[in-house]
Amino acid sequence: MSTGLEELITQHFGVSAEELTSALDTLAPIRPDAAALSDDEAALFDAADFAEDERAYARVTLEAAGHTARLLSTAYSASEVAELLGVSGSRVRQRRANRTLWAIEDAGGWVFPALQFENVDGRGRQIRHLDQVLPTIPGDIHPLAVARLLSTAQPDLVVDSQPVSPVQWLRNGGDVQAVLTIIEAADWASR
Repeated sequence: MSTGLEELITQHFGVSAEELTSALDTLAPIRPDAAALSDDEAALFDAADFAEDERAYARVTLEAAGHTARLLSTAYSASEVAELLGVSGSRVRQRRANRTLWAIEDAGGWVFPALQFENVDGRGRQIRHLDQVLPTIPGDIHPLAVARLLSTAQPDLVVDSQPVSPVQWLRNGGDVQAVLTIIEAADWASR
C-alpha cells in the first residue's frame, strides 16, 4: 500500500494497514448482486430519480473492515484478560468456551474485545452481568454486529432521560433482564 493510503487508514480508523487487511479476512463473503432489486423495485427508484451508487458496496465493506480492525487491535490477549481479572489462563479458556467472556478468533488465536471490561477502583473486571448476556447472543454473529448491539443506545434502556447502550446500562446498575429482552428481540437476519 502507498504511504498516503496507510496514513489515511490510520487517521480514519485508528489502525494500521496490516490490521485492516487482517480484519478484511474476518468478513463473510458477500456478493453485491445478492441484494439486487427486482425489476419493479428498480423501476420505482428510477421513477423517483434515485441514482445508483456504484461505490456503496466498497464503502460499506471498507467501513466494516476498519471498525473490525479497531475492535481486534484494541482487544486483550488471553493472558492479559487473566491478569486483568486475576484468574488463571485455564479459567479464561473455560469462560471463553462457555461464552461468558466474549472472544474473537484472530490469526489462529483468541482476543477479547475491550468493551466488555472496565476499571473500577484500580481493578479490572468484566462489566457486571455481561456474563449472563453474552451466552444469549447467537455464536455465529459477526463480531462487529455484537459490538454494535452492545454499544448502541437502545430506546428501552434509559438513564437520566437519555437512551444508553446495554454496556452503559449494565455499568449504571441497570437490570440485566432489560438487556436480555433486547437481545431476544434483536433481528439476527444478517447472519
